[in-house]
Amino acid sequence: MKKAIFLFLLLFPFVLLAQEDIVPVVVDGDRVSYDYKKGAVVAQGNVHLKHKDVELFCDKAEYDAKAHLAQASGNVRIVKEDATIFADEIAYDFNTQDAHIGELKYLDPPIYGKAEGAEKKGKEKYILKESEVTTCELEEPHFRLIARKITVYPGERVEARNLVVKVGKIPVFYFPYFSHDLKDKSFPGELIPGKNSEWGFHILSRWRYYLNEASRGKFLLDYYEDRGFGRGITHALKNTGLGEALFNLYYLEDELYALDKRGDLFDEFPERVGIPSEYLEDDRYRMQFSHDWQPTSRLSIKSEFHKFSDESFMKDFFFREYQIEPRPKTYNLIDYALENSAFSLFTQKRVNVYLSDTEYLPQLEYNFYRQKLGQSPLYLESKITLASLSHERADYGVINPGTDDESLRFHSHNVFSLPLKMGWLYVNPYGGVFNTFYSKDIFGQNDINRFAPEGGIDLSTKLHKKFDVDLNILGENIKHMRHVLTPTVRYSYIHDPTVSKDHLFQFDEIDDLEREEKIVFSLENKIHAQNDERIWDFLYFSPSVEYAIHDDGKGSHFKKLFAEFEFYPKKGISLISEAEYDFEEELTKEVNVDLNFSDTKNNKYAVSVGHRYLRKESSQGTLNFKYQLTPKLEFSNYLRYEYKTGEFQEQQYRFRRDLHCWWMDFGVDIDRDENFSVWLVFRLKAFPDVNVGFEQSYSGAL
Repeated sequence: MKKAIFLFLLLFPFVLLAQEDIVPVVVDGDRVSYDYKKGAVVAQGNVHLKHKDVELFCDKAEYDAKAHLAQASGNVRIVKEDATIFADEIAYDFNTQDAHIGELKYLDPPIYGKAEGAEKKGKEKYILKESEVTTCELEEPHFRLIARKITVYPGERVEARNLVVKVGKIPVFYFPYFSHDLKDKSFPGELIPGKNSEWGFHILSRWRYYLNEASRGKFLLDYYEDRGFGRGITHALKNTGLGEALFNLYYLEDELYALDKRGDLFDEFPERVGIPSEYLEDDRYRMQFSHDWQPTSRLSIKSEFHKFSDESFMKDFFFREYQIEPRPKTYNLIDYALENSAFSLFTQKRVNVYLSDTEYLPQLEYNFYRQKLGQSPLYLESKITLASLSHERADYGVINPGTDDESLRFHSHNVFSLPLKMGWLYVNPYGGVFNTFYSKDIFGQNDINRFAPEGGIDLSTKLHKKFDVDLNILGENIKHMRHVLTPTVRYSYIHDPTVSKDHLFQFDEIDDLEREEKIVFSLENKIHAQNDERIWDFLYFSPSVEYAIHDDGKGSHFKKLFAEFEFYPKKGISLISEAEYDFEEELTKEVNVDLNFSDTKNNKYAVSVGHRYLRKESSQGTLNFKYQLTPKLEFSNYLRYEYKTGEFQEQQYRFRRDLHCWWMDFGVDIDRDENFSVWLVFRLKAFPDVNVGFEQSYSGAL
C-alpha cells in the first residue's frame, strides 16, 4: 500500500483550481460552448481537459462559474503519470472542495481496485464505499482486501474497519480495525510457520498497526509447540516534540522451564545445569526502551534500557538480535555542544545481575577539540573526565561474586601540536600528558595520582599521477587511471606511568595505560578508473607496519602488519579483504576476505564467498548463492563452515516460487547441532519487506 494507494488525490483535475489561485484548464471537445444565462462552460463529445500533468477524458463536462460547481459524466477517465481512474461521473464543489464520485476503478501499478462510490471531504480526506484493493492486475485477482468503508488521507494513511482479506473467494483474515502508512512497503500482517528441534512446530505472527505518522508499532503473537505462547508489542514514536522512542516488550511462560521438566531442559541445554534455580523461572521476558532526543541544535539526549529475565532468553527466541548485540548496555548520555568543545554527562547502570559490567554513576566529560591557540602556531586538544566508577560482578556464571571494585576517578589528557608544511612534506610534532587521580587502588590505598607524558611526530605527503591507458579487464574498458599515493610515518612515545596498571582497577581503556614507543609506516594507494560511461574506485591498497621500540622484555622489533585491500574491476565483481599479522608470535591473527559476483544485466545469479579467520577462535568460510533456475523459480542458499572443527555452523536452503503477485518462500535451516527449522513464507511482491527472522538476509519493518 504505497504512494497513492487509492489515488483519489487525483480524482478530478479541477481540484487544482483553488479559489484563491485560479489556474487555467485547457478544455477541448467536439463541441465547446458558453451559456451566458447559466454562466457555464459546456463541452461534449471526446472531451479532453488538461492541467499540467493531469488529464481528464469524458463524454460531457460542465462548469458552473457562479456556483463554482463542475461535473463530468460518461466514460470518465483521469490519467496522471502511470495512474488511471475510471468512473461514471464526478461532481466537484470548488467552494468546499468536496466531491461526489460514482462507481469507479483505479489502476496505479502495483495497486488495483474498485469501489461502488466515493466522496471527497475537503482537501485531505476521501471516503470509499464498498471498496476492494489488490496488487493483482487480473480480472479475477488472487487476493483482495475488502471493506464497506475505507478512509484515505492522501500521501499519509488509509483506515478501514471490519476489513476482510480474501484469497480467491475464501476469506482468510479479518481486521476489526486497519490503519496503514501509505509510504510503507511492508504488509501489515506476517504469518510464518516452521518446525525445529528447540521449538517444535511453531507459528510466528506480526500484526502491524498505524495510529499516525508519529506513532506506530506491531503486536507479536507466537505459538511454540514445545515452549508455549509468546506475546509482545513493539511501539515506535517518531517526529515528536520529545524525540524518537522505541518500546519493546515480550513475554513467554516457557513450558521447558517448568519445574517438572528440569531433566528435559538440561538434556537440551547441558550448559545451564550450574545455573541456580532462581534464574531458571518459566516466566521469561524482555523489556527494552530506547530514546533519542535533540531539544536544541546543541543539546542531545540518548537513553537505552535493556532488562531480560535471564541470560539465555534472547539466544533462545531472538537469536538474530542476540548475534548483533549479545549484551546491550543500559545508559543515559547527555551531550551539549559549544563552539569548539562539548560537555557530556554519561550514566551507565547494570540491570541484569547475571552480567559483569562497569557502572558509571555518573561520568562528566569535557572535550576541547583541536584548535589553534590565538595567533600562535600551536594547537591544543584536551579531554577531561570525572567519574564515580564501580565494577559489578556477575551473581552466577564463570565469574564468582566477590567484592566489587569502586573508585572515584579524575582523568585529563592534553595534547599540544605544531602542524607545518615544508614544501611537499606535512610535519606534525606533538607533545602531551596523561594525568589521572584515583580515590583508591586495588590494595585499598587512597588518593593515587598517575602521571605519564607523551610525544611524537607525524610525517606525510601526497603524490598523484594520471595515466592514459587502453585496458580491457573482464570486459570492462578503461581509458584513464589516476593513482593517489599517500606515504605516512608516525612516531609516538608514552613514558612509563608513575603508577602501574597492575595496581589499578580496570574499569575501561583509561586504566590500561602503560609505556609504549612505536613507529607506524603506512602506504595508502588509491587508483580511480574512467571510461566513457563512468568514473569509479578501481583499487584500494593500504599496508601499514608497526615497529615497537624498547618493548618491555623484548627489545625493539616489528610488532604487527595490517593491510586493507579492495578491488572493483567491473560492475558486479568485487574483492574486499583485510589482514593482520603478528611478528611477535609469527602468525596471522586475523583475516577477512569477501569475493562477490553478480549478474548486473539480467539479475540471474549472485555469488558471495567469504572467509573469517580469528587466531585461537575460529576459521569460518561462508557461501551465499542465488540462481534463477527458471523464470518462475529461484534457488538460494547460505553456508557457514568452521574449518577448525570440520562442521557446518549453519546451512540454509531456500526455493522461491513466483506466484504472479506473490512470492512463496520454502526454506530449511540446519544449525551446528543439526537442528532443523523448516519455514514457509508467502509475501506480496508489492510489499517485500517482511521480518522473517529465519532468513540469513532479511529486512524487518516496523
